[in-house]
Amino acid sequence: MKKLTTSLAAIAVVLGAGAASADGIKIGVANLFYGAPYFAGMDVAVHEEAEAYSNVEVISTDAGFDAAKMAADIDDLIAKGVDGLIISAGPTETIPSALIAIEEAGIPVVFVDRLWKNTNLETPWNWVGAENDVMGRVIGDHMEDHLGGTGHILVIKGGPADNSIGIARTEAFTEALSSSPDMKITVAPGFGGWGVDGGYKVMSDMLAQHADLAGVFCENDSMCLGAQKAADDAGRSGEMVFGASDAGKDTLREMMRDGSNFIATAVNDSDQIGRTGFHHLMGMLAGAELPNITPLYSGLVLKDEAYKRYDPNKVF
Repeated sequence: MKKLTTSLAAIAVVLGAGAASADGIKIGVANLFYGAPYFAGMDVAVHEEAEAYSNVEVISTDAGFDAAKMAADIDDLIAKGVDGLIISAGPTETIPSALIAIEEAGIPVVFVDRLWKNTNLETPWNWVGAENDVMGRVIGDHMEDHLGGTGHILVIKGGPADNSIGIARTEAFTEALSSSPDMKITVAPGFGGWGVDGGYKVMSDMLAQHADLAGVFCENDSMCLGAQKAADDAGRSGEMVFGASDAGKDTLREMMRDGSNFIATAVNDSDQIGRTGFHHLMGMLAGAELPNITPLYSGLVLKDEAYKRYDPNKVF
């Protein structure tokens, strides 16, 4: 992927300036929610990559988790004459009016992290993100091996119920454990909301109901950091291990700690997603033809790999 994005950047340098107007290239980044470090990390990565180009302007918006506001932001970016869009849509599955606006504008678009449903666009489009089923499977395989194929596992979901990213991760995790009949899986009835506080609350409720938990899988790292703290506050840290997805710097730092029971995560690098998304859009603006779907590496991260991946300077 690094080779691909490098070549696309070269194409953009050679052709982009010639194809752009006298005012240069204007890129819009529509964020559903900038407040979470994961999404902020993608946006920051786009801006940092754009700094290498003297003729590129990046305009970012933050809808504050309001889908209607995001649709309005996309309309506004199009009205400002952006040459292309990067859409960081958070948990939204689609905003039909925004897709119509993009289609009518005829500009290329890159979806980062989440691909909207029904994206049958005539205008050039690309999706860049992690393989969520791969993340769930590698965590499941490792937890099954670590626990010797036995034990009661709690799953904490982010929500809402139709969240395709969460569904893919949990289904793959559950399938990975299906070959071990001595492993019991309980899915927590509430949602952790993808955050530390939500994970803490759900875990606290589940600790009161289950005295035999051997492992906890969360659909993202933040919820599992909260769940881990809840177990620690309840004096039950030594009874269970934790695994999740994202490999954010807070999780990597925790995994590096001596005696940590956070045993595994999986790569979902928002910085890489943002940078790749930027170069793919630049490539499309320069006339490059790309496949619509660009999955990035989503492999397992254990303690040794955490030391290699940890970067305190990253946003996420």
